Amino acid sequence: MDNFQEQRKHLRENYTVPIDFTVLLTQSSVYRRVASSGQTVDKSLAGLGIITDFPLEAGHVLQWDDQHKKGNLHMAVVKWAHKVENSYRAGLVFI
Repeated sequence: MDNFQEQRKHLRENYTVPIDFTVLLTQSSVYRRVASSGQTVDKSLAGLGIITDFPLEAGHVLQWDDQHKKGNLHMAVVKWAHKVENSYRAGLVFI
């Protein structure tokens, strides 16, 4: 992999905290909200890396409350996700 070029614009740092989130799903004209949880693994200025049991897919939108500032809501879109054993590892981009 000598030709590998890092595509991230921001450095990631380790960040491991539990996260409770809601997945906003749309299928045709049906809109659903599904509560789930997971564990963050890293963060950057642009997003988070998480591990969860929920089968996340690219394009899913997640929202969660800020743990430090009550009343602040975070939202992110799943940029990529893949299955790792019995869970899913995903990269989120803040929106």
